[in-house]
Amino acid sequence: MRLLQQLEQSFSEATKINFSNNYLDKIENIVVCGMGGSRFPGLIIKELFKDKLKKPIIINDNYQLPYFVNEKTLIILSSYSGTTEEVLEMAHQAKEKQALITGLTVGGELKTFFEENQMPFYHINPIHNPSNQPRIGFGYFVGGIVGLLFRLDLINESAKNIYSAIDYLKAKTEEYKIEVKTENNKIKKLAQNIYQKYPFYIVSEHLTGVGNAIANQTNETAKSISDFRVIPELNHHLMEGLKFPGTLKDLLIFVFFYSSVYSAPIQKRFIITKDVVEQNQIKTIWYELEGKNKIEQAFELMAIGSFLSLYLSVLYEQDPKVIPYVDYFKKKLKEMK
Repeated sequence: MRLLQQLEQSFSEATKINFSNNYLDKIENIVVCGMGGSRFPGLIIKELFKDKLKKPIIINDNYQLPYFVNEKTLIILSSYSGTTEEVLEMAHQAKEKQALITGLTVGGELKTFFEENQMPFYHINPIHNPSNQPRIGFGYFVGGIVGLLFRLDLINESAKNIYSAIDYLKAKTEEYKIEVKTENNKIKKLAQNIYQKYPFYIVSEHLTGVGNAIANQTNETAKSISDFRVIPELNHHLMEGLKFPGTLKDLLIFVFFYSSVYSAPIQKRFIITKDVVEQNQIKTIWYELEGKNKIEQAFELMAIGSFLSLYLSVLYEQDPKVIPYVDYFKKKLKEMK
């Protein structure tokens, strides 16, 4: 796992991208376009820096750009391979709308698009992702997108705080490594408790995007079904849906990722929600993040998700690198054109 190296490399490199004054002066809103492992980094950033972003931001994860996109919209095209069909379609729409376009990729058609149109972008050199899988190299996208936002002065945050959180992550990941025996490794224990269960990862506020990431990684890396839910939204419906079918009691497990940095109302809701879930005879796990601020906790949970999905893949005896059904789907999609 080279998450921290990916974050460090990409943030440092992306903050050095040159943008014209046209970009620096005109931006009124931001649209991040991506799918799968190239999508959830944008959501992580949107939720983590919700109170720090200077312009409104949305995540667009289909073929169609919003109507409001115009020459004052910053479009961030996010595709690890550079071949993502939906992102390439949005790239051409953004060009037609004369939007301010940037993004990040390892190569492919998206790299060609940027170069042919002389658009500024972050060309990822994935030296810290030997698997070449987007979800395993997502640190490049978190660090890269944050770096681009820093460079464009769109985020009211100190670079010092980013590097400080990376340093914190260096220490935390030592505790999760495969060399650390299970009795001393909280993530191996977490994987054992989730094994053969359907986990619901419960998050809120600054950790919302990371909850999405962990569900994605569990699905693809461990080949195991999972979901993430957000407090307070789930309090308005989900708690009434825990009675049936009766097999839920044997299958479900709720993993509450609790933060002392959550707002006071959210902290109360976590405690009561756990109580309601247990009243429905569904198992729960309470996991408290240890970072002292939002960025440290987000990076910490990103690492937890990466190690957790890897350890689950071992328990299920699955190859974490391959994604046969995603590859099959893409192949059949091309054949239908």
